Formats: sequence, C-alpha cells, structure tokens
Amino acid sequence: MSEKNIIIVGAGGMGREVCNWIEASREEMVISGFIDDNLAALDGFSYPYSIISNISDHIVDPLNYYVLAIMNPAAKKKIVQKIKLANGQFLTFIHPTAIIGRNVEIGKGVVITPGCILSCDINVGDFVFLNTQTTLGHDVEVGAYTSINGKVEISGFVKIGKSVTIGSRVVILPKKKIASGATIGAGSVVVGNVNQEITVFGNPAKKIG
Repeated sequence: MSEKNIIIVGAGGMGREVCNWIEASREEMVISGFIDDNLAALDGFSYPYSIISNISDHIVDPLNYYVLAIMNPAAKKKIVQKIKLANGQFLTFIHPTAIIGRNVEIGKGVVITPGCILSCDINVGDFVFLNTQTTLGHDVEVGAYTSINGKVEISGFVKIGKSVTIGSRVVILPKKKIASGATIGAGSVVVGNVNQEITVFGNPAKKIG
C-alpha cells in the first residue's frame, strides 16, 4: 500500500490529539503538517510538524489528504467547500481501536477516534467527528458535519440531523430525534425529541438561552 501524505486541518488541542492518533495507528500515513488560522497554535509544544499556512490562504495540493480536526460544524462546512473547490481530497480516519459492526455506512471525511463503538446497521454522514469512547447503538443515523464529543452514549434508533453539536458525556435515550443545527450541552440526558435548532442542557435536557 502506498503512503498517504496527510495535512491536519486545525492545530489546536483537537489537532494535536488527531496527530497523535494518526501516528499511533500504524497505517501507511505520513503527516506533512497542519493548517490553521492561528499560526502560533503550536508555540510551546514539541511536535516534529509545523503549521504550513493559515486555512484561508492555503494552496490545496490534490496529492495530499486532509483530515478535519475541527468540531464546529459551520467552520467544517466552510473549509470543506474551499478544499473541494480546489480538488482536494479528504481522508476518512478510523482509529484501529474503534469497533465497527455489521452494516455500518461511513461517509467521506469522517473521523472516528480511539475506543468508539458503532454497533450495527448505522449510517454516519460525511465529515462527522466522533470523539473518544463514544457509542452508537443499533439503527442510529448521524447527519453530515455533526460533531460528537467524548464518552457520548447514543441509544438505538436515534436520528441525529446535520451540523449537530453534542457535548461530552451526553446520553440520548432510544428512538429520539435531534434536529439539524441543534446543540446538546455536556452531561445532558436527552429524554425527548429536540425538534428545533436550539441548545438544550441538563437532566432531563431542556432549552436554554
């Protein structure tokens, strides 16, 4: 298998984590560096890679593969549009410790991090990010650009729309529906449908703001 040259989009904490996961994955990938609008994002950290350029001025090289290390769905969508217009290609990265069951469909540019479990009969849309030890139960659907933080438990038959943000340690009970653009605050327990583009928080999760 030929090596893939990787550029990580985002050099903040998430980008540094993704960098370490790629290095530890033992796959044929070579990190070329980062792109980030904060050119000082790696200052004070010891990494063998540099920030190649900011995102807005980056010249896309079609020979590279891009990995999104950004959680904000709107920012992800803007970056994807820019790179796609320049014929850039995105890598779907699945850490080798993730467990992927039968009939799991995974879109383009998805990042699945260490310890995640995707049980069976699941559909994960393009450019979804699943952070560490998140579990998707059977028959779950996750829309494009959604970002799910660490240690989230999503029960069977849950339907999550596009560009949803789910904080760490959230629990979503079976058969619930989360509208596109919604935000679920960290530690929340979702016991009912979230039918609007709103932010909910708490146990049980309720609208805030």
